[in-house]
Amino acid sequence: MRAASVGLCLSGVLLLGACSGGEARSSTTTVILGQGPDVTVSPEETVAPTALPNDATASLTGAPSEEPEAAPSTQPLHEPMVVTVLPSNFGALDGLFTQYVSVFGVPIVATPATDPAKILHAAQVLRGYLDNDQDGYVDDPAVLSALLDARSGMMMGASNQDVDRREIWEAFGQLEEAGFSPFQELYANETAQPDSFDFALEEVHHLIYDRGWAVVYPEFLEIEDSALSEAMDLARGGHFTSVPSSYPAEAWYSYDDRTCDYGCMVTEYFYWAHTTLLGSQAAVGSERCQEISHEWRPCTPDDLRQMDPAVVGILENPLLKLPTKPPL
Repeated sequence: MRAASVGLCLSGVLLLGACSGGEARSSTTTVILGQGPDVTVSPEETVAPTALPNDATASLTGAPSEEPEAAPSTQPLHEPMVVTVLPSNFGALDGLFTQYVSVFGVPIVATPATDPAKILHAAQVLRGYLDNDQDGYVDDPAVLSALLDARSGMMMGASNQDVDRREIWEAFGQLEEAGFSPFQELYANETAQPDSFDFALEEVHHLIYDRGWAVVYPEFLEIEDSALSEAMDLARGGHFTSVPSSYPAEAWYSYDDRTCDYGCMVTEYFYWAHTTLLGSQAAVGSERCQEISHEWRPCTPDDLRQMDPAVVGILENPLLKLPTKPPL
């Protein structure tokens, strides 16, 4: 799987998760992340939305803020979520990424070859993590504010080959120079595939952790000197700043991708632990448990509670307002 904190640096661009292998606007005013939560698209700029399958709609989330200094609104617009054309403030991506959807103001941009239904699926996962109780409001406005301040989002392609191109890296390099943070990669061919793990659950989780949860709750969740990093050291059988030649026999987290540095290891650990506690790993079936056992031994919530009580205590800390059920 891709390690979210490790990026491919080329021509000044850093795309989250790119270095390691792995497992038309509607007439509604929409928040656009590109220039801050106070920037909106006016109805006069609208175009027709991309056609989607009849069953591929859900509520649109993300409301504009009227005052430049105001905190982002968490109230939904209660309108269908649709894939639209890429807004003009992502000009560096023009032609390379043509599809767009906003979830509470957090953007997902996608290439022309990306299936719109898969884009909407990723959007639903993002919304499900941020609004886990599904009441139409972000559960933790501070996390949303951090995501918007970071000016990051998801970038999708039909496959790795669809986005692994110099012109795309250079385009994101221009965005980074303009103040954007790295975007998290996700591919349609690993998203919502039948009888397979849905990697949208992982890649979207990485985005929210890196740009949201870890920023808002550093004492508990930061990549270094936090309760989470200490729990990870226990899970790995020691404090390793790089991948050891072999993990101790008692380790239950033994990720061995050597492109993944310590911070990347924490990001992956948090994803493994959180999605295991939510039941997302075991939901695929026993084959999934066997598939991941070489790097992550606990597969069910009960396994995790028995094997790693330290991280369960973090994940269930009510102060952190973390999701308590799968996003979908």
